[in-house]
Amino acid sequence: MAGFAEVFSRSKIHGEIVLIFLTVGTWRSGYNRLVRAIDELIIAGVITEEVIAQTGYGSYKPGNMMMIEFCSPSEFGKLVSEARFVISHAGMGTIIETVRLHKPLIVVPRQSSLGEVDNDHQFTTAKRLEAEGKILVAYEVSELPVKLEQARTFVPVNSRASEDILRAVEEVIEAVAAKRGS
Repeated sequence: MAGFAEVFSRSKIHGEIVLIFLTVGTWRSGYNRLVRAIDELIIAGVITEEVIAQTGYGSYKPGNMMMIEFCSPSEFGKLVSEARFVISHAGMGTIIETVRLHKPLIVVPRQSSLGEVDNDHQFTTAKRLEAEGKILVAYEVSELPVKLEQARTFVPVNSRASEDILRAVEEVIEAVAAKRGS
């Protein structure tokens, strides 16, 4: 296991983004199923980019990507910022940061039936944000190859831009209504 500085300095980032950031948060049981799935997709040649994984408390140690267990908020922000896209559980910290930075995000919700989380709130979060066009969702790891292909061209809906456009449209409507009223 390498530290953040060592992992980041060994990466191939030199002015172009060739990085996928996999993050599973800090949940007490880790997220071995997702980390293992990404490791296997690298072996199969489905993923050819460099992957840096933040693996948390998981027991699975990937052999085909650089790994850190935890990182500070500033390190996390740097990895998200430098990544071409992010793969994650449906954790709000990751979702908020990727939406803020307008980065494509593939979410794989943890499943309570597999003991990965206490309830299925991540499915609810993922479905809503997917419907809003902000994230891609693989509800099963078997869907990851398709979602990885979609991520190459996916442009997440920028919620701030949407709010600004709505506000501008409302102002135009109000202006037109005011002119008609005079």
